[in-house]
Order: sequence, then C-alpha cells, then structure tokens
Amino acid sequence: MGAIQTVDCHPTLSRIRIVMVNTTLPANIGAAARAMKTMGLSHLTLVDPKTFPSPDATALAAGAASILDNATIVPTLEEAIADCTLVFGTSARSRTIPWPLLDVRAATKLAIDETANGDIAIVFGREDRGLTNEELAQAQFHLTIPVNEEYGVLNVAAAIQVVCYELRMNALLQQETTVENNKIGNGSTEQQMPLIGHMQWDEPLADQAMMQQFYPHLEAMLADIDFIDPKNPRLLPLRLRRLFGRVRLDRMEYNLLRGIFGRVQALSKGTWPPASMQNSETPSGKNDE
Repeated sequence: MGAIQTVDCHPTLSRIRIVMVNTTLPANIGAAARAMKTMGLSHLTLVDPKTFPSPDATALAAGAASILDNATIVPTLEEAIADCTLVFGTSARSRTIPWPLLDVRAATKLAIDETANGDIAIVFGREDRGLTNEELAQAQFHLTIPVNEEYGVLNVAAAIQVVCYELRMNALLQQETTVENNKIGNGSTEQQMPLIGHMQWDEPLADQAMMQQFYPHLEAMLADIDFIDPKNPRLLPLRLRRLFGRVRLDRMEYNLLRGIFGRVQALSKGTWPPASMQNSETPSGKNDE
C-alpha cells in the first residue's frame, strides 16, 4: 500500500452526491462507501435499496461506515436529485434517442466546474440492468466509462471507484490552477491570460425539483394547443427533456417560460384577458394606451 498518497479533501467534492438506485446487494453499497471515502466524497444517497442497513454493507465499507451512517435513503430518484442543478446518469448502452454523452474524464471535469452553481448528482443503476430510459431522461448528461469492448463488465462499486477517482483528480487540478492563478495575480508583473472556464450564471440555476414541474406544464400547454396528442405523444416529451436539459435554465428564465406557458393556455381556452382587464378597456375594445 506504499503507493497511496494522502491528500487533503478538496471542498468542491462536498457538493457531489453519489446516487445508487435499487441496489440489490448490500455489499455493493458498502464497497461504494469505501470507494467514496478513499477519494474524499461523503454524500451517498440510496434510492429504494433492497436491503439496508445491512451487516454486509458495514463489513465491505471497512473504515467508511460513517458514510453509511449518514446516507440519505429516499423512495424515488426524483427525491434524490430534487435540489441538484446538474445530474449525470451512468449508461453503457445506446438509447432510442441519443443523449449528450461524456466519457468519465470529461464528465467529472464538468461536474467539478459546475459545483460553483449548485449540487451535482451522479446516478448509478441496478447491478443487472442499470438505469431505465425514464431515469436516464432525468439527467442532463450521460456518463460512460470506456471499458474493454471485448469484456465490458464493470461492477457498480468498481464503477463508482473509477468515477470518484476522476472527480478527485479534477478537483485537485482545479485547486492547483487556482493557486497558480493567485500567484500570478499577487504582485507579479506577468500578464495573466483570461481563463475561459465553465459559465457561471448571474441567477441561480433551476434545480431538478423545479424542472419536474416544468416538463408536465410544458406538455400540458402543448396538448392545449393541439401540438401533441397526450394519449400518443411519441418521443416529443423525451426530445424536449433533452433540449431543456442541454440548455440549463436559470430561475428567471424558468419563471419566464412558465409564465408564457400559462398565458398560452389561457389564450387557448379563451380565459385571457381576464374580466378585470376587459372592464378597463374602452368601447372600441382597445386600451387607452
């Protein structure tokens, strides 16, 4: 074990949460906790685990039982990611609609960069079949680990270890870059080139709880104007999720679009303008303005 080097935990890792969905084997939960603590992550969320707590999980966690003790247990993925501004769904298979797909190195760099804007979730699926299409549709990006094509079998706890390692390496790289930039900026005559990093919004980003209200409202509005058939919407709702997941709305944009949806619905139903506004109109039907 002499090759292991101990490095202080980077604070950005505290904004990353590992989410495990419907895990069957408690040992995988324990091994995941051990992988997380080794790399300095601490937030584990379990979605409807088959058996937890469990002696097997505690045994496999070794010295990382504190992560199990503080794990959050929720019944649905929606609850697990509700307060997150960015979600990655791990996937090894191509889907009906291609989703923005990043390999683990690029995805973890994006995750570390985006901790400036809110909490980040990385979601892992079941041991035997991963995440469902519906669960993957709740992520803005899909994350994949480029394994050997001739033998692409990777245990969920091992996958979590790979992801946590890449998260840590990107966090340490970001820390080193910040230190170097500060050195250049403090009393040095050397010109500092502007860094073009990941965008930071002037408004907080809409979290997943808000987006879980956004999509049904969008679909209801489109149904009201006969743009989609709610009984047979085909792939349109999924494509719209992909579109807005890629755009990443801030809260002002979110409220603006929800207001537009509501106005379109009112117009389509003949309830706009309201009676209070109609009463203030001139006999010609137009406002004095």
